[in-house]
Amino acid sequence: MKNLLTIFVSVLLLLSGCAKKQEVKQQQWTFAFVPKLLDNPVFQVAWEGAQAAAKELGNGKIIVERHAPVKSDAVEQAQIIESLIERKVNGIAISVNDADALKSSIDKAMDAGIPVVTFDSDSPESKRISYYGTHNVNCGKQMGELLVKHMGTKGKIGILMGTPGAPNLEERKNALLEYLKGYPDIKVVATEFCYDDVNKGVSVMEAAMQANRDMTGWVLPGAWALFTPPPGPFASIKPGSMTVISIDALPEELEYVRQGYVNVLLGQKLWGWGYESIRSLIGIKEGKTPEKIIDSGLDEVTKENVEEYAKKWETGKF
Repeated sequence: MKNLLTIFVSVLLLLSGCAKKQEVKQQQWTFAFVPKLLDNPVFQVAWEGAQAAAKELGNGKIIVERHAPVKSDAVEQAQIIESLIERKVNGIAISVNDADALKSSIDKAMDAGIPVVTFDSDSPESKRISYYGTHNVNCGKQMGELLVKHMGTKGKIGILMGTPGAPNLEERKNALLEYLKGYPDIKVVATEFCYDDVNKGVSVMEAAMQANRDMTGWVLPGAWALFTPPPGPFASIKPGSMTVISIDALPEELEYVRQGYVNVLLGQKLWGWGYESIRSLIGIKEGKTPEKIIDSGLDEVTKENVEEYAKKWETGKF
């Protein structure tokens, strides 16, 4: 009798646990997707990935909202996080404009019981749970290796950045500069900031080439100047006369490779920024712990494989 009672109680507990687990899976969650800014095509691809994850993994119970500054602004991004905390959303995925400026807001969300994951641009000293995206130190080194491979061990180059303090770009730039210490005959003669603005990216690159007519290369840790049709910033030079290594491989950028203005594009997993971030938040709410850093990897796009890579845009999944 004792044994039967024990079995009966165990079954009840098991059923109770299953019911609770089922209840967790069936309740509705609202997640916030917070890119650096709205006016950037890479984040549109990421947003499509986030929506796809909600649809495919959420069983109709996941709502994903997009909240972002119109222009890249860490203060406004922090204010957005504060408003999301007040609303008690169920999770936040954010591409961080400034690691230090956003740390306290991210920590406040975590302390309020709202899980935070980062994508594209991290705040590693914050309490965020996980980061998905490019390993930026490896990316910077890879850009340096490709520059040397295509330009050689001597030359004068420029670097295009976005907003000062953006952690992902700073990591890429610093790793690039560290790698180039091994090539003292490669000089950085211009480091330009475009504040995540396409037109400004084009104009600052043009101005740098006018001021340094003997430039032989560019490295673009941020690719804003290439988000416009060719020749873009290269109207004053012939295709192939300058070595150019750039991040991202959007459809408009592929044309720069086809026409010979750019040697290599490093394609990031833009769609995955959104999809994997929402997947992580769903997993966290279900009691799973994602890896702290998930390196998405990069695709090298050159003239040899540009058409093959272009076909990926038919699915939009990277």
